[in-house]
Amino acid sequence: MRKGLFLIMSCAMSILCISAFAQSYKYDYHPAYGPAPLGGSPKSIAKQLSYDNFRSIKLLNTAVMNYGGGEAEIDRLIDQYAEASALYFQNKMMESAKAFKENQAAIMTVTKKLAEKYHQDTSAILKDSMNMSIRAKIKMQIKGNSEGRFHMDKFLERGQAGVLKANDYYDRYKDAKSVSAMDLITAIYYYRGAKDSLFQMMKVMAVEQSRVQAEAEASTMVARKEIRRSEKEAVMRQKEEQKTKELQSRYLDKYTKDMTDNKNIVYESREKEK
Repeated sequence: MRKGLFLIMSCAMSILCISAFAQSYKYDYHPAYGPAPLGGSPKSIAKQLSYDNFRSIKLLNTAVMNYGGGEAEIDRLIDQYAEASALYFQNKMMESAKAFKENQAAIMTVTKKLAEKYHQDTSAILKDSMNMSIRAKIKMQIKGNSEGRFHMDKFLERGQAGVLKANDYYDRYKDAKSVSAMDLITAIYYYRGAKDSLFQMMKVMAVEQSRVQAEAEASTMVARKEIRRSEKEAVMRQKEEQKTKELQSRYLDKYTKDMTDNKNIVYESREKEK
């Protein structure tokens, strides 16, 4: 149903904005570009906001479904957009521009709440990741093997850099009086990227920990003559595979919703599926 609504909105937006695209102004999903000047006439305001608001609703859809007010909130924004578009096609430009501005304000309110949620969640995941990384390194060093720590560090550093970049957008625009929703949507984009790097770190960490643990256990079994030395490699590989699955599940299962959201997919809980 929502796909149909978005298709209708897309068609309406295309008709409304055809002259806006004819301008020299270009707007891509990139922080280097700023919002286009709205101009003074109600018609130009309606045309520009028909494009801006539609794009924002489309980009926010998954985030709203996963962390916002769900389908009801998306439907409310779509209904506002549809009403503003209907007024435009009735040639009620003043009313249409006002309705699009109200829709823009509603989108901004939703975006601010979502950006705050992503800020809090990603900061918590970063802290958790740093704690896990330190514990894993200490344990591997105790066992006399620190191999793989640089792989972990690489992904952790990427996650930290992503959080810093996202925080820069979030802190600059969360309380700004004149701001486009796209500025905070950009922050959400970087928060998702940071999460992805941190989840990659957890996967690599699980692999490296499993390798060290499996090697230690297989060596102990050889020393105790529980297995022959020729069997050590096979036993070690089997243990490593099993432990990797266990550790990745331990580290990542609680972040299933976040990993689904990172793929821009609406999360469906197992309870709901049942």
